[in-house]
Amino acid sequence: MSPSPLAFLLQSAARALGGTRLLIDEPVSGITRLRLSSRTTRFNGMETAAYLVGPVLVDTGFVHAAAPLLSFLADRNLSAIVLTHHHEDHAGSCGPLAARNRCPVFLRNPDRRFDEGLADLKPYRRLWWGEPEPYAPDPMPARIEADSTTLLPVPIPGHSATHTALLDEATNAVFTGDLYITGGATAVMSHENPFESIASLRRIADLEPRVMLTGHALLVESPAASLRRKADAIESAANRVLSLHASGARVGEIVRRVFPHGRANDLFLEWITSGEFSRSCFVRACLGWAPTPEQRAAM
Repeated sequence: MSPSPLAFLLQSAARALGGTRLLIDEPVSGITRLRLSSRTTRFNGMETAAYLVGPVLVDTGFVHAAAPLLSFLADRNLSAIVLTHHHEDHAGSCGPLAARNRCPVFLRNPDRRFDEGLADLKPYRRLWWGEPEPYAPDPMPARIEADSTTLLPVPIPGHSATHTALLDEATNAVFTGDLYITGGATAVMSHENPFESIASLRRIADLEPRVMLTGHALLVESPAASLRRKADAIESAANRVLSLHASGARVGEIVRRVFPHGRANDLFLEWITSGEFSRSCFVRACLGWAPTPEQRAAM
């Protein structure tokens, strides 16, 4: 089936922007980091990363950068592909890699993979990342073992219903996808649950990992303190949102009072993402997902 005129236009624009790049390093002994970017993602500071741990690949980057990744992995025999979550910037090249290696793809809550805007990507997501190639995931097992590699999946919902961290037993490194991109409370996507994110951040901090490797190529040594600070910041902002709302404040006023700086940048992000990513989404998410008093007492 031919792509729609809009999809064709966005595909053409992505090809014109081009400039895909693959950078390879070994930030932790035994773990190869594959840093994928295009001119667009270098401009917006959102390169992605896949990680090779023995014969297991963690995430696959975005489809616009598939060519260099597939070329680098052409002579590798993958035993499994494990996805931290099914968003287009992390699962984009999964289909062709799984088909070529005849290997399983593990994903938490695979029946939820077309939620969270994946069924009909917004134009900015098509331009920046592209639509993921199709694949057939298997449910995430309790352990992933291949040769001498053992990864322990840890559910981290909040950013995505499919979100999973992976702890490498050999190195005590943890792969966290989009659990931690920047510190503090920030804008979120419209589907996110900040209260689940708070619990997920603390869950990984309690593991006391030696190093954290994120889906956007960030490396943090001894990350427990950073994870807890981010959880505390989100919790503090969420509590303020609920308090202001209880006093009668509306969403716009709450945004201005909880996030007094960076308004112009936030409005631009809200516009370019068709309202899918903003501080207003954070406020609405806090109101929509607010736990009951009984749930809060159990936290």
